[in-house]
Amino acid sequence: MKLFSAVLVALVLAAVATDGSLSVHSDVEGKSETMNDVGQQSPVQEQQNPVQEQQNPVQVQQSSGPVSTNACVLTGTYKQGTDVSACSSITVESLSVPAGVTLDLTKTERGAVIEFKGTTTFGTKMWAGPLVMVSGTDLTVKGSGVLDGQGPWYWKYGPSILRPVFFRLESVITSKVSGFTIKNMPFRTFSVITCKNTDLFGLTIDSRAGDGIAKNTDGFDLSKNDGVTITGNTIYNQDDCLAMQSSTNTIFSYNNCYNTHGISIGSVGGNAVDASTTVRGVTAVGNRIVNSVNGIRIKAIIGLKGLITDVKFINNTVENVHNAIVIHSDYSKEEGRYTGTPTSLVQITGVAELHSSLSQRKT
Repeated sequence: MKLFSAVLVALVLAAVATDGSLSVHSDVEGKSETMNDVGQQSPVQEQQNPVQEQQNPVQVQQSSGPVSTNACVLTGTYKQGTDVSACSSITVESLSVPAGVTLDLTKTERGAVIEFKGTTTFGTKMWAGPLVMVSGTDLTVKGSGVLDGQGPWYWKYGPSILRPVFFRLESVITSKVSGFTIKNMPFRTFSVITCKNTDLFGLTIDSRAGDGIAKNTDGFDLSKNDGVTITGNTIYNQDDCLAMQSSTNTIFSYNNCYNTHGISIGSVGGNAVDASTTVRGVTAVGNRIVNSVNGIRIKAIIGLKGLITDVKFINNTVENVHNAIVIHSDYSKEEGRYTGTPTSLVQITGVAELHSSLSQRKT
């Protein structure tokens, strides 16, 4: 069993029309009104079959006077530029998002509720994404719905093509994200950036349909966050269950990770020690890692600076993995491999592994 790398051993054991219009239900002084508008789709160029589609611009209008709630529903075909800024609740129900278009939920009201219902699908195109983007404060993002990224279309080309990130949470503050399922992701699943005091729980991430070919389908990628908690989620993928390039005060707890590359701190490194190259205050507790390449991994980039400190792995279970614990200070990001020479300038201190268990080595 390979418990430690040879490189570094330093670890202690809606009423919406079918054309996709946005429906806004406003309760104004006891009177209920419904307002529908049509939207604009910017031209989308498919790599193989050029398609162009254009409609009228979206303008969500509101009645004058005090408005207590605006309940909005997105269904049918999504129109790029749909304005949800006046919506206190947004239901995304069996929506079809065209290729090359982001489902943009960034200009939401403070305290808005976003709910996914039914199955929402995304058109296929070689682009960077994201397929969904959310920003805001005091948000509740929830639902029993499924978001399908049409992964098989991408997987057949291999990992060298440009693929979209699925779900970006950027500058999400004191919010909760829970309940729904993301499946068939083309690339990384959740990209969590500059978020603060936000919880992600009860989510399902599923790329089992691409077992062996759905490369780089990380579960959660974290960068420059503070106070993010990820707990009670189920992840089936073919890359890291958790990947942290930076962030502070992170809890990763009671998650089930299947066929992944395990819990990864890294890859870490940059030109200076700053918010983008610091991982501080991580607690990974009670997680189950099954049929994985690695259980726990720390990876630092050669020639670059950074800091990894105050990291605790507690009561995690590792079953049927190749490498239970791996630490590398020899990772070349350009070459995508370990060089065998530990020349990273990233400082690694205060890392502890406590009371975890290994049941079987994967062969």
